[in-house]
Amino acid sequence: MLVGQLLQVIDRLAPVRLAEEWDNVGLIVGRHNQPVRRLLVALELRDEIVAEAAQGRCDGILVHHPPIFPSIAAVTDDVPATELVLRAAETKTAIVAAHTNLDAAPGGLNDVMAELLGISTTAPLAPSPDDPAAGLGRVGQVSPRSVAELATEVGRIFDAPSVFSGDAWAPVRTLACCTGSGAGLIPEARAAGADAYVTSDLKYHDADRALGLPLVGIPHAAVEQRALREWSRVLARTLAGEGAEVAFAESTTDPWQLT
Repeated sequence: MLVGQLLQVIDRLAPVRLAEEWDNVGLIVGRHNQPVRRLLVALELRDEIVAEAAQGRCDGILVHHPPIFPSIAAVTDDVPATELVLRAAETKTAIVAAHTNLDAAPGGLNDVMAELLGISTTAPLAPSPDDPAAGLGRVGQVSPRSVAELATEVGRIFDAPSVFSGDAWAPVRTLACCTGSGAGLIPEARAAGADAYVTSDLKYHDADRALGLPLVGIPHAAVEQRALREWSRVLARTLAGEGAEVAFAESTTDPWQLT
């Protein structure tokens, strides 16, 4: 298939119109008429991913975190981030980003996260003005458990350390979640009647801003890597009849390491 056709498929699964205004999604590097026979799905564009794509003979890479974000003034080999973009262009490797549009889309990463957490009858925390069924975050019902039990379960599901704030023994029946940096949706989680909120990149004083709402923190990459892997299977099935294969990157690109 051609890059232009790939973009059409991705837009059906994660419409560009759902992306946040500040985001940078779609075709980042490449030509619309260049072929894509094998696509590597990865959290972000790093040296390990470019090497894995070359080794796997992938002529396209779909990333969740846009490599040109925020905007840059030049694409040179002066800094690693732009050097990777330059290398992709030189090797004719198409780079496509699906970021907040993939987070917000029905069946996207927030829905995958909610499903992994056992949340049922979900609704977006911040519905999209274009589609009330889409938007950032999810909230819904779960089988009863305590906040401490929830935090332990979250760590097990995403195979990563978890932290929590609030009453350890408070019951959780309505649970909110958001992939990535979701602290900005704490007010929406409280307004939705959530008993707890699971997200990443929480800061010290977010616990105070939550005004009694228990928070469960989990590393950013751990959540999105797992959710993206699950979603990539949907993409693989969708592209199966289009003449393109999908592989999920096995390289670990999380800059934060555990001691």
